[in-house]
Amino acid sequence: MAEGEVVGLNALKWARFIIPGILIIGGVAYFALFLMPDYCTEIDNMNQTDPITEFSVQVVGDSLFGADADGCASVSTFMSLRLWLEVEDNSIPGAMVDDGDEGITQQYVSGDWNWTVINGGANDIMPYCTGNDCDEVLDSIITDSGEGLIPDLVETAQNDGSKIILIGYYSVPKGSEYEPVILEIEILNDRYSEYAKANEGVYFISLKEVMSPEETPELYSEDLVHPSDDGHFAIGEYIADFIIDEHKKETGMWFR
Repeated sequence: MAEGEVVGLNALKWARFIIPGILIIGGVAYFALFLMPDYCTEIDNMNQTDPITEFSVQVVGDSLFGADADGCASVSTFMSLRLWLEVEDNSIPGAMVDDGDEGITQQYVSGDWNWTVINGGANDIMPYCTGNDCDEVLDSIITDSGEGLIPDLVETAQNDGSKIILIGYYSVPKGSEYEPVILEIEILNDRYSEYAKANEGVYFISLKEVMSPEETPELYSEDLVHPSDDGHFAIGEYIADFIIDEHKKETGMWFR
């Protein structure tokens, strides 16, 4: 056999291994970039078309924000697309306020934030307050006098120059597993609201203004606890519009 033919056969043998390997690697890369559940084409497009970079927003909290939602369906994503800047979402589904190094207060990343959006407390209340005295749990989060882990977090963020939005929980539908602790959730909402009124630079948003079981049942997921994707959209738009309106009060305009 001629030398050229031997070389050609060897090249073909190697190609049998190399070409499939290249295709596999390329396929994995494509999946990782474009088909992973948390990939959002709209955010990618936004980041390539002159997003706002002189303004920053961070979110910390629990599953209300839907950080594990597929694609573009999280609250922070809808906020990002409305604000036209990528919101930093450090919220973790299932997170509690009073949980040591795993608590919501530890999600906060110090930085030059214009706004920090905070929620939390329902996961603290649910396991411990059904049929039991809840004062200790509530007071660890925020007391009547405005002390506790959430006020400490607010102070930390304000020291970084950030304004604060405290998010109050919405009402849950009948049959929700959170029905037994409605009163405790209301106490928490009231304490957040009173704290915001008493502290400059702290604002309170009640999600009861966004959704209710009677008027907007489609904004709830089938588990009767979390927002649906439409609920995430409504919440994200509402928070983003609040931030835009507050900025306009100070400057007379938004960036875009």
